[in-house]
Amino acid sequence: MPLRIVIIIVLGLMAYACMLPTPFRVMDDRISIIENPAIKSTTNIPSMFKEGYFHDQSYYRPLINLSFMAEYQAFRFNSFFYNCDNLILHILNALLVFLLVSRLLNNQSIGFWTGVLFVIHPVQWEAICNVPGRSILLSAFFVLSSFVLLLEYYKSHRQLCLLLLLPTFFLGLLCKESTGVLPLVVMAYFLIDRTEGWSQKIKILSIFFIGIAGYMVLRSHFGVTNVHHPGSPQAMILGFITFLCSMITDLRLFILPIDLHYDRSMVLLTSLSEPRAWVTCIFWSVVLLGVVSFYKKTNPFILFLIAWFFIELLPVSQLVASIGVGVGHISTAEHFLYLASIPVFISLVLAFQWAYEQNLRRKFLKESFLKFLAGGFLVFLFLTSVEQSIYASNEYNMVIRSLKIEPMNPRLQGVLAMLSVFRNDIPDAEIHFRAAIKAEPFNPTYHAGLGTALCQQGKWIEGMEQFVAFDPIEKDKSLVERQEKLTMKYLEQQLKQGKTFDARGWLAIGIYHAKNNQSPQAIDAFLKSTQLNPGQIDAWFNLGSIYEASKNWPEARIAYKKLLTLKGISEFQRNFALKHLALMEDK
Repeated sequence: MPLRIVIIIVLGLMAYACMLPTPFRVMDDRISIIENPAIKSTTNIPSMFKEGYFHDQSYYRPLINLSFMAEYQAFRFNSFFYNCDNLILHILNALLVFLLVSRLLNNQSIGFWTGVLFVIHPVQWEAICNVPGRSILLSAFFVLSSFVLLLEYYKSHRQLCLLLLLPTFFLGLLCKESTGVLPLVVMAYFLIDRTEGWSQKIKILSIFFIGIAGYMVLRSHFGVTNVHHPGSPQAMILGFITFLCSMITDLRLFILPIDLHYDRSMVLLTSLSEPRAWVTCIFWSVVLLGVVSFYKKTNPFILFLIAWFFIELLPVSQLVASIGVGVGHISTAEHFLYLASIPVFISLVLAFQWAYEQNLRRKFLKESFLKFLAGGFLVFLFLTSVEQSIYASNEYNMVIRSLKIEPMNPRLQGVLAMLSVFRNDIPDAEIHFRAAIKAEPFNPTYHAGLGTALCQQGKWIEGMEQFVAFDPIEKDKSLVERQEKLTMKYLEQQLKQGKTFDARGWLAIGIYHAKNNQSPQAIDAFLKSTQLNPGQIDAWFNLGSIYEASKNWPEARIAYKKLLTLKGISEFQRNFALKHLALMEDK
C-alpha cells in the first residue's frame, strides 16, 4: 500500500506541475483574491461567515475565503503557493478516492487504479489549474472524508468515526453548496447494501440531515438565501434537456478528452422541436430502457454507480438552480465532473477487469496486448493532463483555445477584452467587448468596458453611449461614474472648440444629465437631438418623462403625442405614453 500511495502522489505532481508558476488570472482570481478585501486582514474572519462568497446573497462559502486569507497572510500575492495548495488538495483527494473505493469493494487493487485515473485524468484540469477551483477541491476533500468515515463506522462501528462525521460534512457545506447531495449518494448505497438494518442506516442519515438543517439555519440567519431559479416550467424543462445533451459530451470526455477547454458552455434549447432536443430525448430514453430491461440482471453495485453519477450532477442539472454563463447559454464546465468522475472511473476499472478475466478464459487476445492497450490509454490521459496544465499556465492561450471552440461565449470574450486592456491593445479590447455585448446584450459590465475602450481611443460620444446604456452593477458603479464625468469633461471641451454632435450624441449627453438630475441641461440636449432628428424616439420619450416630472404638463403632452406618431416605438413606450397622457388629462 505505501508504494501505491507514492505512485499516486508522484503521478499527480508530474501531471500538473507545469501549472504551478501560473500567475493570477483576469476572471475569478481578481474577484476572489486580488480585489477581495475580506482576505486582507484576520479581523475580517467573523464577517466572512456573515455574507456570501462574492459579497452577495447567493453563494455561501466562508471556508474558501478563509483558505485564501491564510495564504495571503503567509505568501501575500505569490500565486505559486495558491496553485500548489490546489494541487496538494487534488492529490489528497486522489488518496481518499483510493481509500474510499478500497473500502466500498474490499479490493485495494480496484481502489488503486481508480485513484490513478482520478489523479491523472485531464477532465479534472479546470478544478486544479484555476485557483477558484478551490471550492470544488476543498468541498471534495470533506465529502470524501465524510464518506470514508461513514464506511469505517458502518463496517467497524468505531464511535470516533461517527463523532467526526457531522463536523466533517458541515465543513464541506461551508465550502460548496453541492456538498449537500452526499446524503442522497449514501441513501443510494444503503439501498443496495444488505449488511446492516435500516435502524443503523437511519441513525447515520440523521447526522447528515442535522448538518443540512444547521447549515440552512446559518444561511437564513445571515440572509444568504438567493437562488437563481430556472423560471417557468417550460424554461426548466428546456434547461434540463440541454443539460442532458451536455451529459452525452461529458461521457465522451471520460474516454476521449480531445477538446477540453475553459468555461465550457452549451447553447440553451429554445424549443422541443429542435433536432438536438429530440435526439437527446431518444438517446436517454434508450439508456433508461436498457437499465430497466436489465435491472434484475445488473449487479446492484453498478446501479449504485449510475445513481451516484447522476446525483453528483443534480446541482447543475438546471432543475435546482439556473447555472448560466450568459443569455442563452448554460454552463457545462468541466469542473462540474470532479466528484461525478469517481463512479465513472470505478466503472472503467471494473469493465477492464471483466474484459481481462473474460479474455483469460477465452483467449481472444494476447494478455500482453490488453495490458498494452490499458497502459496506452493511461499514458494518453497523463499526457493530455500535462498539455492542459501547460495551456492553463498562459491565460491568453487558454482563452484563445476556448474561443476557437466557443466563439459566442460572452464571458470568454470579456476575459480576452480585459487581457487586451492589460496588454494596452485597446482596439483589440474594443473588438472583444463588442463580441461579448453581441452574445450578451444586457450585461452592463461589457458596456462599461467597451465605453472605456472607446474613450481611450478618443471616441467620446460612442463611449458615453455605452456608459448611459445601462445602470452599472454595484462593483462597477464608482468606476463608471468617474469615467462618465471624465468623458463629459472632454465633450464640454470639444463643444467650446466648436465641435458639433449628431442626434445620437446629444441623446447620450441628455441621458447623462438626466441620470444626474440635471433637468435643464438634459432638456436642452434632448431638444437638440430632436431638432437634428425629429424621429429620435428615445429623445421624445425622455423629454416627456422630464417635463412630466417637473409638472410642465403642456410640454409633456406635446412630447408624448409626438412620440406616439413615430415609427419603431416599442410596446413599453407606447403603453407608457398612453397611460401618462390619460393621467394628465385633468392637469
